[in-house]
Amino acid sequence: MVLKALLVTTCLLGAGSAFASMSAEEIDFYTISKVETKEITVDVFNQEVSKTLSVDNYYNEFNNPVDPIDRAGKVISVARDLVALGEDIYKLIDKGRPHITTKYAPISVVPKVNGQPVDVMDTERWAPLPRTKSYSITYYNLYNIAVVTFKFKVMWAYGGSYDGKGAYISGAQIVPEADVLWGFDFSATMKLGGIQNNGSRSNPLAAATLLIEHNVSNILRSTTKVSTIVIDGKGRHKKL
Repeated sequence: MVLKALLVTTCLLGAGSAFASMSAEEIDFYTISKVETKEITVDVFNQEVSKTLSVDNYYNEFNNPVDPIDRAGKVISVARDLVALGEDIYKLIDKGRPHITTKYAPISVVPKVNGQPVDVMDTERWAPLPRTKSYSITYYNLYNIAVVTFKFKVMWAYGGSYDGKGAYISGAQIVPEADVLWGFDFSATMKLGGIQNNGSRSNPLAAATLLIEHNVSNILRSTTKVSTIVIDGKGRHKKL
């Protein structure tokens, strides 16, 4: 316990010493002022077009005491006839570099029959192409410099039915990329927040809540934000 206390004190003194030795310009450079979220689409000329969804002020956004992960995690309790297959959490970005997501099983939401998930191969009538939605999240410092740009694609197959009923989800995953300025560290993780039936028990409509937790840290502080994406078996999506 004494050794632990000494280590904590040393770290705090070291951080305070580093902070005290920095100029006002350096402090402003390492201070996150806002986070901008955009939806990215491709126009008829195959050019990327972005639409700003939100611009969050750092101090208003990150002092919110409600944890979005805890709130969204309760959704799964109402999904009596659905089951999610795959990995409920995996890394997207680690220290500024995309993680190899191919080793993680993508998420599928399928019906549960006699207490067991049906085989995805027993489902049918899936849409011929998966749905893809792209977003970018950019962190700016007090000089309005983009210090971290995090882009990701949400991909999922939709429309599959079982015994001629329902609309389910298969192969839901996040494909990430990141551009991180020197002096900043960035990481991102995807978590399945929950599943629910947005249809009826006789004709289910599967929906899944995907939580993307991303963290920016530097010599001054660490900042964490959670982005919430809801997808369903009809190919619809919503960013909360």
